[in-house]
Amino acid sequence: MIHWKRLIRSFGYAFAGLAYALATQQNMRIHFVIATIAILATIVLDVSKYGMIAVFFSIVLVICMELVNTAIEKTIDYADKGVHPFAKIAKDTAAAAVLLAALNAIITGYLVFSDCVFPFRIRHLSEIKAQPLPFMLAVLGFMIVVITVLGALQYRKSMRK
Repeated sequence: MIHWKRLIRSFGYAFAGLAYALATQQNMRIHFVIATIAILATIVLDVSKYGMIAVFFSIVLVICMELVNTAIEKTIDYADKGVHPFAKIAKDTAAAAVLLAALNAIITGYLVFSDCVFPFRIRHLSEIKAQPLPFMLAVLGFMIVVITVLGALQYRKSMRK
């Protein structure tokens, strides 16, 4: 038997959690703005049904990861007022989950919208493999620098908490 009052109350709790995250978490607001733009772009650019599914799935994945990240951070902040190494690891790995979901969304967005928006495309793998070694090393170096800078910024941010 369905307990309607309990069911409605549970939806209320879920919406309250979403409202809290939107009100207090800057990254959640950024995700929602980008999600709104992406949804509008799927409509305006007449993206296929499967493209829309990929975009919606990516949006939901990022928002879910941000909600989980917020829950983990708030729970740790409540339980441990000091800076425990395990607390830092939990917070960092939760933030990494959001980062990976966001990277997935960026790649999905590129693949879905590239034909409509971008005049260039990522070259086929065979063309990339044919590039001279210095070019490939430069690309690899650039990727390492970007990842290192992002990691350093995240580490610096976590040390301020």
